[in-house]
Amino acid sequence: MNNIKFTKSDYKFIGIYFIGATVWLLYRWNVENYSLFEIWTGWIGMVVKNLALIFVSKWLINEFLIIKKSYIIFILLGFFLVEIIGFIDMLRDYYTANPRWKMPSFNIMLIQNFRRSADGFFLMGFVFGKNYYDNKIDNIELKNTQKELELRLLRSQFNPHFLYNSLNTIDALVDYSPKEKIKEYVSNLASLYRYLIKTNEEDIVSLEDEIVLAKNYIYLIETRFENDYQFSIQEENVVTDKYLPSGVLLTALENIVKHNQPENNRVIVTTIKIDNKDVKVINTISKPKEANESFGTGLKSLKKRYELLSDKMIEIEESENEFVITLPLLKIVD
Repeated sequence: MNNIKFTKSDYKFIGIYFIGATVWLLYRWNVENYSLFEIWTGWIGMVVKNLALIFVSKWLINEFLIIKKSYIIFILLGFFLVEIIGFIDMLRDYYTANPRWKMPSFNIMLIQNFRRSADGFFLMGFVFGKNYYDNKIDNIELKNTQKELELRLLRSQFNPHFLYNSLNTIDALVDYSPKEKIKEYVSNLASLYRYLIKTNEEDIVSLEDEIVLAKNYIYLIETRFENDYQFSIQEENVVTDKYLPSGVLLTALENIVKHNQPENNRVIVTTIKIDNKDVKVINTISKPKEANESFGTGLKSLKKRYELLSDKMIEIEESENEFVITLPLLKIVD
């Protein structure tokens, strides 16, 4: 919980309360035939009493409830505050009353002091309740803004590195490939980046769109590395009402290329299996299991994006020969 800080709207609320309380008390005191002196001192007492309760309580809450978390001390000081303010208000009433009334016993005085201060609990409840609600709204907006910034950061991690490699590939293709091959590569690269630009502000995209994006990426990888990588997508069970966080399938495929360099003419084979619950990305690995124990930024990015967007988590399985990432499919709830 954040420290309580009064805003302009809080002070306006307090002012409106005092206006309403003044109207009510003037009506009451007029009916009960109070003298002008009693009305004037009674009004001053009402304002001072409520302001003292509000601002001293604010200090107590910040100092002992939020910062120090000294709950027993907070309760004791709160009770003492209520009694002191009630006692001061009783003295004000005693010395301004005409005729003066008889002072009660100590035990009765404790009860009456608490009752006198209790009149200010309405204002305290309204102001602190409003402040708590405003803080909740601010925290929700702050968390949403932070989540949006984190998602943008995670989406941006893919672009620069991949663009650099793609441009190098184009440079190499120019030297030995026919014009048609170069044009096809550039067309797929343009389609991929067109999609990334279009979905730059979107947190989730349809499964069909992610598959199209994956196909563009696969073509670029197969062109760049020729026969080192082989990809297949089992699309028989593609559903039309499911979604994925934007670019996660692309990140999973990039992770395969990044962490698996073919050795001894051993091809890295990747299969993408789709059902109505998830997408499994299964690839053979080029290194022993112990060399792949630490997760890179790609897998951390995948995990974080699912944490920010849903209550589902990716699953990672690794055996001696295979690495499997399971990406849960999401459904939009109205």
